[in-house]
Amino acid sequence: MFMDNFGLENGISVFYIVSQIFALLGTIFSLIAVQKRKKVQLLKYNTLASFCAIFHYVFLGAWSGMAAKIIATVRNGIAVYEASKNKTSKLIPAFFVTLYIIGGIVSFESWISLLPITAASIYTIAIYTVDVSKIRKYALLGSSLWLVYNICVFSIVGIISETIFIVDDLTAIYRYRKKKSKKRSRPKSR
Repeated sequence: MFMDNFGLENGISVFYIVSQIFALLGTIFSLIAVQKRKKVQLLKYNTLASFCAIFHYVFLGAWSGMAAKIIATVRNGIAVYEASKNKTSKLIPAFFVTLYIIGGIVSFESWISLLPITAASIYTIAIYTVDVSKIRKYALLGSSLWLVYNICVFSIVGIISETIFIVDDLTAIYRYRKKKSKKRSRPKSR
């Protein structure tokens, strides 16, 4: 679908290589983000990752991915501001999900266009959820949709990075369940 615009059927184009460099930078920022302990730092690196992803999808000609990442960059920037002020608006998630729907309508090309819009909407709801186990489950679903989208737009780095994030989420969910079951099986002291 998108490959025709960038000469991938005849070999790898400069646009494709540049897109993959931006995807790699975004992945690096995302991996740094998950290592941060403070929410503000984590969100700052997520903002940088989203910013790189804008150009990743521009150079692929993947317009729905680009639209989702533009909105995600703004969303993450607002989340940084909110976290630095220790406040959270309950209207922000609804506002951004509405923006994603609008972005999806504007950038719609086929059913594939719905994947990044849906994934970004799910992740937006996830980051405003307090329960960490729910955040991981939502992130897993969102990453799965991004994986399918990256397969459809033929982003090798995107496929690899989403696979890493899926494995990370599955590992975290497994550890959380294992830890929770150990707590339940311990005899209570009196």
